[in-house]
Amino acid sequence: MSPSRNDPCPCGSGRKYKQCCLRAASAAVETTEELLRRRIRAVTNGLSEQLLRFVFSKLGQGLIDEAWTDFTLGEEKKFTAETPHTPVFMPWFFHQWLPDPHATNFPDFAAREVTVAGEFLGQRRRHLDPLLARYLEACAAAQFSFYEIVRVESGRGFLLRDLMRERETFVTEHTGSQNARTGDIVFAQIVAIDGLALIEGWGTVVIQPGDKPAIIDLRIDMRKEGDLSGVALLKDWESDLIGLYLDLAERILHPKMPELQNTDGEPLAPHKLVFSIADPEAAAAALDAAQAGEGEAIKSDGERDYRDGRLHQAGWTWMRAGNAMNKSWDNTTLGQLELNKGQLRVSVNSRARAERARSLVERLLGESAKYRVTKVESAEALLKEAMNSSAPPDRSEHERLMQLPEVREQVKKMLFGHYQGWLDTQLPILGKRTPREAVRDADGRESVEAIIAQMERDAQMKSPPLDPEITQMLRRELGLPAGS
Repeated sequence: MSPSRNDPCPCGSGRKYKQCCLRAASAAVETTEELLRRRIRAVTNGLSEQLLRFVFSKLGQGLIDEAWTDFTLGEEKKFTAETPHTPVFMPWFFHQWLPDPHATNFPDFAAREVTVAGEFLGQRRRHLDPLLARYLEACAAAQFSFYEIVRVESGRGFLLRDLMRERETFVTEHTGSQNARTGDIVFAQIVAIDGLALIEGWGTVVIQPGDKPAIIDLRIDMRKEGDLSGVALLKDWESDLIGLYLDLAERILHPKMPELQNTDGEPLAPHKLVFSIADPEAAAAALDAAQAGEGEAIKSDGERDYRDGRLHQAGWTWMRAGNAMNKSWDNTTLGQLELNKGQLRVSVNSRARAERARSLVERLLGESAKYRVTKVESAEALLKEAMNSSAPPDRSEHERLMQLPEVREQVKKMLFGHYQGWLDTQLPILGKRTPREAVRDADGRESVEAIIAQMERDAQMKSPPLDPEITQMLRRELGLPAGS
């Protein structure tokens, strides 16, 4: 049994092990590991090419397409080497995939119930380096899983946490560790041989901390079926793991236009309703005195434009007290009303609000307001127009204002209020639990911590950058450890 760091050194010097022989022992272990790593890399050099040649010459060229169809859960029929999933698919194809004996074009191979690498090993074992044979057997025993990078030792490797089996492994990887980032999540196959853990399959699509709750949800479902400490359950749930990896990768590789909603959770769709107004002064008086409904109000925006003694232009805000999604908000703006000459224009941001706005105006103004038309513009069209605009936005005024201490303090106060409300907001990503509720169990706590870690990553991309005090406040309120 190896002594611990604080035990007396076994050499008899009288000093603690960490102050005496630990460094030399660690160096010896690292030297042994490095020799083994180099030997494994030497015997596996060109292994993928060997296995592919074996497939094409001994098993059949169409086998890879059949495996690809299974890997993509039936979505794609033809494998192409250009796919970003090759670093995951090829090791899975070689070491894990078994064709379905009831739906295969290769019944003889399927009947043997062996992987490609297993077939290769069975036919050529006596010609292979014994270390390569053991490595192939280790690959067969290693299942793909989601791994979180816990610590990086640049140029040597990284400590990975298997998010499904909830255990940590130090992986020796000289090149990949130089670009790895703590908190990143990858879908990978980690192979252990003689105490050395190496990467065999490694997804090039890096999953962000904000997607970790989806992985935890799958882990919860898997845990209901049995013990996750071994690899058997990972094999049983292999298609679910691959499916989740493909879903997360698709969102990263081909991000879709966000599904925009207003603060009532309604699909965002800007509507502008137009009414003809027979008597602007009477309409303005009616709106000034309006009783919009329980908890709602129509408030004048202030200055009015009179020309030739007659009302030319006026405006109102239709609002409701409080906000369902943001507890810190005093009110919610439902729409804007603008009276201009003989027209009343009402601007709202959803179909449901447009229907309510029309009923409201017709109730308040009666026959003096005649509905004419509703113009609708999709939120997606507005977003695309903003994204495709060739003229860069003028940020000078915004940046000037953000340099004013009083403005910065007000923004900070508003953001603190928003995130304090977030603590008690039901979030779909947490199964409609609030962060305060979710942290009461280990899985929910891990999910909330991942969401906050994503906030911290994204903080500097905001304008102004998110104050670190905000995420530290969230961590304190939720009893989470302080961020790095």
